[in-house]
Amino acid sequence: MKTAYALLTVLATAYLPLSATEKPFFQASSVQPYHLSVGAVLFNDEGQVACHHFKEILGQKDVYILMRESVENDENILETLHRGLKEEFGAQAAPIAFLGSLSGFLPDSKLSFDKTTLYIACKVTSWHPEERNLNDLEGTSMIEWLPPETLISIMEKQGKRFKRVDADESEMIRRALKVTAQ
Repeated sequence: MKTAYALLTVLATAYLPLSATEKPFFQASSVQPYHLSVGAVLFNDEGQVACHHFKEILGQKDVYILMRESVENDENILETLHRGLKEEFGAQAAPIAFLGSLSGFLPDSKLSFDKTTLYIACKVTSWHPEERNLNDLEGTSMIEWLPPETLISIMEKQGKRFKRVDADESEMIRRALKVTAQ
């Protein structure tokens, strides 16, 4: 566990932050069609995983996703993780392990791009959903705590339905289960 946390610390400080006044460095644009996000597999004391459940979003029904936050210029990976957990779930958490990444091409009529999301397993330490950022799209979701096996099944079906790498985050949940079982 200490080795994984040391690796995460190195990853979290692997770049020099840019000024917040510069253009978004890690977000896709027509000139730079690449995007970097940080995702979380957030566990509670009962071993359930937090997820967004959108009854409808962007014309799609019943969409489930884990916390995923875009990296901003002035923050490192762990700062993005903590900001995302706070804004999207109203949560604070202790990072447990770096789980790897999902990466794939996202076709879009306005801007197609490659998206990479780095995932971190976390244990919730504070839960205040009323503090979510309701101005963000994620603030419109219902937050659900589901058994990992249930969420894995939902995500696998969802990935097939949408035919998008980022629609099936089941592998990250599996990896988190292995880490938390140790």
